[in-house]
Amino acid sequence: MNHSGNRIGAASFADMPSWAELNRDWLVAQIAGLAERIETGGRSDSPESFEPAAFTPALIHCSHAFGLSAFEQELLLLVAGLQLETRLRQAVAARNPDGTACASFGLALEVLRQPHWDALSPDAPLRRWRLVEPEPCAVLTEAPLQIDEHILHFLTGVPANDPQLTSVGVLIEPSGELAGGLPPLADFMARALNKGEHPAIIVLHGGTSDHAAVRDVLTSVAHLGYPALCMSPNDLPADAASLSLLARHIDREAALTGVLPILSVEAGTPEYLAAGLAGRLHCPCLWLGSPGSNLSALPRNSRVLRFELPAPAAQCTRDRLLARWRRATPATKDKAVRSALVRAAGQFHLGGAALDTMIERLALVPPADRVSSVWDIAREAARGGLESLAQRVVTRAGFEDLVLPAGHLATLRDIARQLLHREQVYDEWGFGQKHLLGQGLVALFAGESGTGKTLAAEAIANAVDLDLYRVDLAMLVSKYIGETEKNLKRLFDAAATSGAVLLFDEADALFGKRSEVKDSHDRYANIEVAYLLQRIEAYRGLVILTSNMKSALDRAFLRRIRFVVNFPFPDATAREQIWRRQFPPEAPLGEVDYAALAQLNVAGGNIRSIALNAAFKAADAPGCIDQAMLMDAARGEFAQLERSIGRTAEIPS
Repeated sequence: MNHSGNRIGAASFADMPSWAELNRDWLVAQIAGLAERIETGGRSDSPESFEPAAFTPALIHCSHAFGLSAFEQELLLLVAGLQLETRLRQAVAARNPDGTACASFGLALEVLRQPHWDALSPDAPLRRWRLVEPEPCAVLTEAPLQIDEHILHFLTGVPANDPQLTSVGVLIEPSGELAGGLPPLADFMARALNKGEHPAIIVLHGGTSDHAAVRDVLTSVAHLGYPALCMSPNDLPADAASLSLLARHIDREAALTGVLPILSVEAGTPEYLAAGLAGRLHCPCLWLGSPGSNLSALPRNSRVLRFELPAPAAQCTRDRLLARWRRATPATKDKAVRSALVRAAGQFHLGGAALDTMIERLALVPPADRVSSVWDIAREAARGGLESLAQRVVTRAGFEDLVLPAGHLATLRDIARQLLHREQVYDEWGFGQKHLLGQGLVALFAGESGTGKTLAAEAIANAVDLDLYRVDLAMLVSKYIGETEKNLKRLFDAAATSGAVLLFDEADALFGKRSEVKDSHDRYANIEVAYLLQRIEAYRGLVILTSNMKSALDRAFLRRIRFVVNFPFPDATAREQIWRRQFPPEAPLGEVDYAALAQLNVAGGNIRSIALNAAFKAADAPGCIDQAMLMDAARGEFAQLERSIGRTAEIPS
């Protein structure tokens, strides 16, 4: 069977009829000629070429793809014609003893050219590829023959999808060539698909998150001109017979339209089903995800080509982003927009699909607002798979909202400054060539709960206009050996696209001291810590660790932390400033003694809780937020802390 993947094309010249019109006229003429021969009872056993030179009809393409003989090709024309032409049905009905307008194998042997008995064998092309099927009957030669509906639509040139395929995946049509040439991934796949006699399983893994990989590969396949069938192992049939039937339908579609099956084998999906399908295919397929033992153990005479997806780089992002923008807006020559795109490309290293999304959204923005919109659109496009691995924090706080000593604020501003100018210093000024290791920017925020560590992280992310993600340690740490490292790899790979700020809250649980090796569990726990060190050093963004117990952190981490900020418990003066910043201008504020409230020995986080609880009390009263309500809310907060409010209870309310 021919798997060249060449799709049936239209006529070359604009003034010629379309391919669909030529195919329709040719098919009608062939059916009419067949009806006339059956009516007159004539049959010529000499071969007759009825393939036009100007174009390739769908029936001829089908014949070449599946290696049909002249008899099998004409038999396919007969069963298709019975569904399309009244004259042919009448001619067949006149030949059948029972007067039915049905084609049987016996009738075909009588009226068609170059008949041979093995044409209706289950292993012959017509039945192997489910082009024609006999209805159940005691005598096989008398069984009515039925054409597959999808094949009938294909022969008539009517666009239609195979229901067997759409039930397990999504068919995506090609989008045409990419301006500026194919991206490296597409170029690699084009060479791999067209090389060698045996079909290839192309394994693409690493370099980016699973979701981003799927989008980028689909984009590359579309630019290659292949229709794609994207499938998840979760949707594949579990029994072997159904899996074999699905593989046959995929192979058939690959021969007809050049479809390229894509298996998105993400973590947690049944890999053995994906491997079972890949092992049954006779056409090339793409495997997205790390190849496991199921794929390695396939007893199949085919090529398994492994290729690690490279993470998008700033230079690649910039070139492809500008090329896409020129293609989307050929008449636009706004240098300010171009500069904004170059700046965004330095920070957000985007894959092909994310770039397309960004350009589509930017083209919809009014020209006057495009420069200011570039950064935000790029930041949203770069989020990708990170959303499923960490919690994005909506940042509203700025440095002006922090109540900290001047030296602490200066350190926080230094962190933001280094994060903002990393590309310039390391890449443009060449410092990265001198210091290949240790470019990771890590900060430790130590202090009691509620002293403003998370608020400071928000202020830094706001200052550099980047996303802040709080890492959920429960999703990362696993009791199974090796799983924690896999989860961390997915996290940092996804974050590398945007260089987002990662906040590890209460990090001593994950970055704790390595223990003396007493058993295998200790050894693997230490490996986790060592792996964390490597990934943090290689990460181009900012990693913030917060801890209530600085002494609990591993000393190897402390040596690699560039900034350590100890958040002090606020004194009375600081507490008064925090109290004054709690109430929005719209809040109905009554008489409040801030100096008296500052005597309450609580951290900023507790102050925020007290103010918020008092606001809800005032909303229910209804009334204004006054000293009495604040003191009542404070007593509730102290009760939760299992502390006595002490002499502050004597504060006038």
